[in-house]
Amino acid sequence: MRFPFSETAVVAHRGAHCCGREENSLSAVAHAAELGVPGIEVDVCNLGDGELVLSHDPYVCVGGAAVPLPELAVEDLAPLLRIGELVLAQSALDLVRSTDAFLCFDWKGYGDESRVVRLIDEFGLRERTIISSSRASALAAIKDDRPGLLTGLSVSGPPAPDDGARSEQARQVAGRMRAARADAAMLELNLATPPMLSCLRGHRAGVFVWTAKDTDTCASLCELAPDGIMSDALDDHLSLLS
Repeated sequence: MRFPFSETAVVAHRGAHCCGREENSLSAVAHAAELGVPGIEVDVCNLGDGELVLSHDPYVCVGGAAVPLPELAVEDLAPLLRIGELVLAQSALDLVRSTDAFLCFDWKGYGDESRVVRLIDEFGLRERTIISSSRASALAAIKDDRPGLLTGLSVSGPPAPDDGARSEQARQVAGRMRAARADAAMLELNLATPPMLSCLRGHRAGVFVWTAKDTDTCASLCELAPDGIMSDALDDHLSLLS
């Protein structure tokens, strides 16, 4: 993959979760594959035994208490895995590799970046995966391991109040990307402004925006021509960009 993309891609945010399908579930990933979306995004955390699971949050609720995932092993989570409330990352990657979609692998874990890289290699997805994280240290560790693997720095926060401040904010984001050796910026919706896109494109960075929940938002983002829009309304947004 090379930035910029020839056209803006719709990305299934946490899979195609609709019609009773949960976010980051195997059925959501499978439905995204069925829809033929250009990109599929999942959130991934690590367990204490080195296994990786799909989860936005680094904990699960057990007996009414929040237990950090790194304190658990696969056998501890067997009941949740059996009923599909949690999914092993390898099961999701197995589905993605049977498609033409690129993968946005949003890394929510800590200190197990080598396992992430090995898993991407194991499923033959190195050439069509972007590993994103809000932690520059995690992205730097991935680059140390696999320099050619694409990475994206997740950036959130309030927008600057005016064009001058937005230009400075964009320069700061570009600086953070360079420090992380990231190839792309994964921008929270509020940060997707013309000064931001112009600055990042000037640094030859990829740009992805999260998250479009309705058609008006998606149409507005399309005018900025990012590489990808993380979508929670795939049916409408696929039609808009087709």
